[in-house]
Amino acid sequence: MQVHLLAIAVLALAFLLGALRGINLGAVALVGGGAMVLLVTGKGVDELYAAFPADLFVLLIGVTFLFGIAAVNGTIEWVVDVLSRSVRGRASVMPWLLFLIAGVVTSLGALAPVVVGLVAPIGMRLAKKHGISPRLAGLMILHGACCGNFSPVNLLGATVNSTLERGGLDPSPIALFLANIGYNVLLSVVIYCSFGGLKLWRAERDTPALAFPAVGQPAVATVGAAAIATEPGGTSGGPAPTSAAGSEAAAGPPGPQPLGFDRIKGLTLAVIVVVGVIAMVGKVDLGILALSAAVILMVVAPKSSAGAAKRIAWDVVLLICGVVTYVGLLNEIGTIKFIGDAANSLGSPLATAFLICLIGAVVSAFASSAGIIAVLIPLAMPFLLSGQISVTGMAIAVAISATVVDSTPFSTIGAVVLSNADAEDRDYTYRGFLSWGALMVVTAPVLTMAFVLPGLL
Repeated sequence: MQVHLLAIAVLALAFLLGALRGINLGAVALVGGGAMVLLVTGKGVDELYAAFPADLFVLLIGVTFLFGIAAVNGTIEWVVDVLSRSVRGRASVMPWLLFLIAGVVTSLGALAPVVVGLVAPIGMRLAKKHGISPRLAGLMILHGACCGNFSPVNLLGATVNSTLERGGLDPSPIALFLANIGYNVLLSVVIYCSFGGLKLWRAERDTPALAFPAVGQPAVATVGAAAIATEPGGTSGGPAPTSAAGSEAAAGPPGPQPLGFDRIKGLTLAVIVVVGVIAMVGKVDLGILALSAAVILMVVAPKSSAGAAKRIAWDVVLLICGVVTYVGLLNEIGTIKFIGDAANSLGSPLATAFLICLIGAVVSAFASSAGIIAVLIPLAMPFLLSGQISVTGMAIAVAISATVVDSTPFSTIGAVVLSNADAEDRDYTYRGFLSWGALMVVTAPVLTMAFVLPGLL
């Protein structure tokens, strides 16, 4: 017991040092893990290395490398331009567009890391171009992906439903799917209102026209943040400007023209689409696929790929892999099971349900959501078989608690989004994800008890 308490204390100390001293938290966690295995558990450093998330390491490097190439050769800029024009440059709509894309694709069966790995690089670039907060864009992508997690055809949904069936319980796949969608949609409304979405909407409401006209519409000239619609003859639809600057704006050049599309962009886009399709349909590891694709593009078009390796987010790789390694060590030495057993030993059904959800939220914030769900559902099985609580309600509560916390920068998909934030925005984005993720850890186990309570009545 003392080992488990010490392991938890070391993790808390790592967070404290990282916060107060500005040291990379991943480095501190690795040092703490090394101290644990060498001085406390006596299992040797191999125990720490065994917990290293090699798949996450390759995923972060592969995705950021591939999209680094797409960034330096102009492909991402072209896609961003197309998406901008698809919503006529309405920045207020773009976060919802990203949310919808991520949600639909995960609902069709694609894994969230795959979807986020493909959507985040484009979405974060789109946000940068249109002055959208990277926190807003990133969190909308993350919770959009979370919407489809428990679709009956998604891996996570299938895991929960099949585990319950094997335990002799009756799952409710549609109820689980719809409850998860509803929860994440509500969270996204809060995100949109809290991280600048309303400001974007108000700014557009007060602007005469948009920066990107639809095909066949009059061109648009811009003066600062305002856009002025102009007729083909060059006169404004509103009152004629009286100043020289205003006259120049009204008769000025048309709005942004479509970016050119060339062979290199076409090849890069085709490679990314192939990678995404294979990862979604063939269930092949996205990290290896992305890294292989990046190498192929480097070989085929070395000049247009120059400098892409510098875009690999090594600081994020160290941060995420270090923390996840330590949490993996906690799982290896039995600390996670120790906490779960303690929760199951309580006499109150509601208290037990709450603690199981809290464990899922805390651990999943640093580790694989699929992994922790696969552990928690069996742990809760004796409790569920007793008939003291709603099986469907408990499944929903655990599923939501273990996945909405993926918005932390330490989860797989949170790390992918953070690694694709612009370098100058990364620290700002990290702090926002950390705060929002901490809020999810605290609130999800509490709010999801609303699904459990009917089973107690």
